[in-house]
Amino acid sequence: MLLKPRQLAERLNVSLSTVYGLIETGKIACHRIGVGRGAVRVSESQLAEYLESTKNECREQGIRIPEARPRRPPRKNFQL
Repeated sequence: MLLKPRQLAERLNVSLSTVYGLIETGKIACHRIGVGRGAVRVSESQLAEYLESTKNECREQGIRIPEARPRRPPRKNFQL
């Protein structure tokens, strides 16, 4: 299945401009269908390759994903 950029943005939970940036820099491979610059489409396998490459980059660079901090309870007796 070929994904449109908007579908890809929804899948990755990023903005549409981020998707186009990833495509322009060559981080995500794509197909161009049609005349001129063509419509951009990304296959499931190209998406999987991109996700695999980012997983390896995090490991190689030693990037640690922070854990979510617990929320503090609201302050009592707080007045403006």
